[in-house]
Amino acid sequence: MDLVFAPDQWDFVLSELIRITKPGGYIEVAGSTRHDGHVGEGPIFHKITDAFWTYFLKGNIETDLMYNLDSKFELQQNIGEVHRIEKDLIIGPNGDKTGLVLQDIYVSYLTSEIVIKNLSEKIGISEEEYKNMIEKDLIEEFKQTSPKIFHFRLWVQKQLSQ
Repeated sequence: MDLVFAPDQWDFVLSELIRITKPGGYIEVAGSTRHDGHVGEGPIFHKITDAFWTYFLKGNIETDLMYNLDSKFELQQNIGEVHRIEKDLIIGPNGDKTGLVLQDIYVSYLTSEIVIKNLSEKIGISEEEYKNMIEKDLIEEFKQTSPKIFHFRLWVQKQLSQ
């Protein structure tokens, strides 16, 4: 699930995740975002991430959620300790095997039909130009750069009924 909900929707989303989880079951949330300052990014990836940020901000999407999702979980009933792992990762071949997997994930996501439609419009180019930019230019840029992203994984266990 993409973490693309407005701030006032998250309490409901979390309560529903908890409600449908069996007692003793786990809920896991993982996500990633760029670093402030566009660490290691080339101009193409920078342009794409800026377009995403603009899209999220205009849609009232909480872009800092990953930094305070722990506290939102802690406010819910029937939840145990919140566990969190954070890592900096590099997208592309300069990030070794993990970087190549991330590259595949990003390219697959960025070339999905809905993203092509929305981002090509935001960037101001045709859908065909956008698709070529991702499938050729961005992959080539990843070979020359080391775009660093912040990745987190958070999990909680629903308490057993008492």
